[in-house]
Amino acid sequence: MGDATENRGWQSGLPYLILFCAAFALYAKTLSFEFLPSWDDGEYVVNNLYIRAFTTENLKTIFTGSFFLNYTPLQLLSYMAEYQAWGLDPAGYHMTNVVLHAVNACLAYSLIGRIVPGRKIAFISALIFAVHPVNIENVAWISERKTLLSALFSMLAMMSYIDYSRGRSKGKYLATAVFFSLALLSKPVAVVLPAMLAAYELTLGEGLRKKMLALLPLFAISASLSVITFIAQSSGGSVGADTLNSKVLFGTVYPSMLPIFWKYAALILWPLDQSGFYDTTLYNSFLVPPVILAAIAIIASWAIVLGYCNKRAKFLFLWFWLWLLPVANIIPLPVFYADRYMYLPAIPFFVLIGWVAEQAAILSAARQRLIYGATAALFIIFYASIAFFRIDVWENDLTFWTDTAVKSPNLYVSHYNLGYVLEERGMYEEAVREYEIAIRIHPSNEAIDNQKMAKLKRDLKANRPKAPPQDGSFDKAR
Repeated sequence: MGDATENRGWQSGLPYLILFCAAFALYAKTLSFEFLPSWDDGEYVVNNLYIRAFTTENLKTIFTGSFFLNYTPLQLLSYMAEYQAWGLDPAGYHMTNVVLHAVNACLAYSLIGRIVPGRKIAFISALIFAVHPVNIENVAWISERKTLLSALFSMLAMMSYIDYSRGRSKGKYLATAVFFSLALLSKPVAVVLPAMLAAYELTLGEGLRKKMLALLPLFAISASLSVITFIAQSSGGSVGADTLNSKVLFGTVYPSMLPIFWKYAALILWPLDQSGFYDTTLYNSFLVPPVILAAIAIIASWAIVLGYCNKRAKFLFLWFWLWLLPVANIIPLPVFYADRYMYLPAIPFFVLIGWVAEQAAILSAARQRLIYGATAALFIIFYASIAFFRIDVWENDLTFWTDTAVKSPNLYVSHYNLGYVLEERGMYEEAVREYEIAIRIHPSNEAIDNQKMAKLKRDLKANRPKAPPQDGSFDKAR
């Protein structure tokens, strides 16, 4: 009787309510945050004339061309709708991001529940997803709306396909295609979703051969969007011809990426040193010790999981690698790695944590529920506490770039952008110092010119005559 009541509890709406409220409560403080115009929010929202009105011309531009190096029409369409509702009030845009993340936490619970046995593991995994600090960048940064939208539609597509694969409804296949298309229109990283579904069939489904005909149209859609995205990024300069050669790829990009895969694992499990930009260590050979060790560890992990683990573990392992594939620098990106790339790839780690909590309870023999709850609570409180304080970094341009310059002191972009923000706020002396650091790292003409302008503004401010006391007489300072 007790077990039946407990099962009904997990299948009710209570877990969804808890997940939604937990995510919303954690990120509610972002509703008072500003835009980050120095980092994409200016191009996507603040200065974007295409979102100012629902016109045929604007809609055509959004859906038929690339914007800011990407093809993300649904992201821009959402900004367009919001502009009609609250103009350029950042609170409304932040509210949408928070709600989307809260909904995604609920979808993660439903999706994980279709993959792993026991709703408890699914709930703990989704709750960690809701509060984990690795997701802050996607929620607190308005420009990362595209990741939230793409994840939402990707999870809906996966759930629809799993239901279709289990024979529950033929209409689920059509829903899969629709949700997949919407995910692609939100962010191109969803191109790997057909491969994810193929991995599901290979591990937990009826076998890939039986479902290949159903998957082929989805692969065709994926291939089409991959071509569009590559053209958009190449034309915008995100992917340069100088990077698409074997010397750069095998001489720097690929060797440098191997240790980064393990940095992602460390970031998820122990997220105590996050940064808006990471100072990536670049390696020029596959034969240096960190790269060799990383490669051996990757090969060993594949051998162990595929050779000795159960089907669910294999699927979750493939989940991580497949969702990471679009941002694994197979085609080089300007950023080697970032928190925002982990929104979907990190979910298997959260499932692992839920499983660890369950095993701790089983090993305790007595008082299993107490041990399970206490272990799970420790993980959740740990991650939520880090996230609660880390979120404040995203309050405005100044707080963000100040933190980034401290965390990544050797990056040109950190000090250049901090200098720009300080200059915009009239803090000219501080701006000059940041530009100086940026010039030492990379003496670009842009940084040199900006520093000269900041010095001029500083000197003018220092030499400006003070206004006389306000005694009702004519203001001579004018």
